[in-house]
Amino acid sequence: MRKVLSFFIAVSLLLSCDDGEIIVTDFNFDDPQLQWCGDTESHVLFKINNTGVNEAIAFRFDLDTPELQFFTTEEERITIPINATNQIIYRVFDGQVDRNYFCNEIPPVAPRVTEEFRSTSGGEVILTSTLNTLTDHDGDGVLSSNEGIDVERDTDGDGIPDYLDIDDDGDNILTRVEREVEAATSVDGYPDSDSDGIPNYLDADDDNDGVATRNEDWNQNLNPDDDRNEEGLAHYLNPEISDSFTVTGSRENTITRSFRYLLTIENLTLVNQGGDGEQIRLQNYELGYISSPSQNIVIDPAGENEEEEDGAGEDQ
Repeated sequence: MRKVLSFFIAVSLLLSCDDGEIIVTDFNFDDPQLQWCGDTESHVLFKINNTGVNEAIAFRFDLDTPELQFFTTEEERITIPINATNQIIYRVFDGQVDRNYFCNEIPPVAPRVTEEFRSTSGGEVILTSTLNTLTDHDGDGVLSSNEGIDVERDTDGDGIPDYLDIDDDGDNILTRVEREVEAATSVDGYPDSDSDGIPNYLDADDDNDGVATRNEDWNQNLNPDDDRNEEGLAHYLNPEISDSFTVTGSRENTITRSFRYLLTIENLTLVNQGGDGEQIRLQNYELGYISSPSQNIVIDPAGENEEEEDGAGEDQ
């Protein structure tokens, strides 16, 4: 909020016959992304501006509000009431401020707060969560639109639609691996090793030797890609090798998800804590957004999701 105090003074003079309320439509924090201190006893989301006026705006609310954990794994809309516990706080400082001011248990001595406005009860914060990976839900490098998301296409018939399936054709070679294979021909920009008009990531027999790719798994570790000849060519891409093994298992379908949380405030009233009764009122204000840490989700053929530990990667 650059030059915000000058703005307050100017508007106050214009509205001096009023009861001290100042109705504004927005603050002027340039960066829409919020910062977060992590899982603590209470949540603090905040934005800082050290250009011109040293200022910050923060939303502090209890871990139990809402009842669910703040970072969920669902697309949803949650309403958090503004009250004595869940507060919006706007502060101006006498020097530059950083995240330590909000994230340390005891705030630093400097910079000092020169102006503070706190929310009154009433109004609400609306938290809307959406997937960060809306264009590539399973993160395999193939757009969900190309994986038939509109019709829930399931190439391998395993009960998991392609746009959520890390192995679209069920051959135990990950889609993201098959789309990076070097091949003389391609279909829609994706490798087609046997030139049969079907890209590798949708082809159950990549070298067209009559043996399904999943059965060219010599060490039967559910990864035919690591069975190669002396030149480094994988057997499942070599039509001269047609040894077949009975493989019945499939790789666990783990995808990584991250959610984007947009916070919008409605009917906000901030009161100057200096005792002069000055107020700032905003009918609708987009506080900003924050992205959740990445979480691994296992999707089984029954369509059920199971949350896994955060941040684990997928091997090849």
